[in-house]
Amino acid sequence: MKVILKEPLVYFLLLSGLLFYVTTFFQQDSDNSQEIVVDRASLLSYIQQRTKIVEQDKLIKMFDRMPEDKRSDWVNAYVREEALYREAQALRLEENDPIIKGRVIQKLEFITKEYSEATLNVTQTDLDEYFDKNKQNYYIEPFVTFTHVYFDSGTHGKNSAKSLAIEKLNELSNNKVSFSEGIKHGDRFPYHVNYVERTPDFIASHFGQDMSDKIFNLKTIGDTWQGPFESEYGVHLIMVNRMEKGRFPSLTDVSEQVYQDVQREQIQSNLERSYKAIIDTYSVKVESLSE
Repeated sequence: MKVILKEPLVYFLLLSGLLFYVTTFFQQDSDNSQEIVVDRASLLSYIQQRTKIVEQDKLIKMFDRMPEDKRSDWVNAYVREEALYREAQALRLEENDPIIKGRVIQKLEFITKEYSEATLNVTQTDLDEYFDKNKQNYYIEPFVTFTHVYFDSGTHGKNSAKSLAIEKLNELSNNKVSFSEGIKHGDRFPYHVNYVERTPDFIASHFGQDMSDKIFNLKTIGDTWQGPFESEYGVHLIMVNRMEKGRFPSLTDVSEQVYQDVQREQIQSNLERSYKAIIDTYSVKVESLSE
């Protein structure tokens, strides 16, 4: 593959590698090659990696309040790990070790991702183009909020359940029984009494597709009992409190979500370009993979 050095990340990686090897070369003859320096910054970084404390202020406060014996334990742990790591490097134990190789690759991927995030540049044009191309992903499903009074056809029989529902409808309407009071009437339903902002698929999963379609086609919204409606379980009286039709929102309605999606797309695009730039600095030869 042709060598490509246009990506800033490639320069960064190559210079970092050069610096590492130069430092290693001069350290081989240095009197300080066996010296392990434990300073505040390195120890804080070490503790942060082990404790997963992200907030820097929180970490520093914890460290400053730490008892001397606990701080000494961290120092010992840091020195032990650093010594073992250097010895492993001296013995070249990292060579051909899949675990170490995986960890190194993971660190490089982390650096690359940070670079990709740092080079983000989301413009209004990016948002407009992305939204137009992916508008179907932001479709807002219709939903309904309702309560129901239920009569079990298994207990009463289908005809009796329907008769009871018609009789109860008159009672609920004449007494102006409210949304919240409906729970006092009828039989116990296997699922819920109140359904709040539920989609057609959700309602169909509890009542069947036919009843779901009828509910979403109701025109009367408010303090009115309607029915009876039949499901596979029995007969229902419905009071719909709110209903919203499905719609495609404007970009303004979902701008924050679209912005996050464009960011993710840009990060992924930056990552792929960076990986390709790194790979293109190598000559790849694939030999026969057949036996």
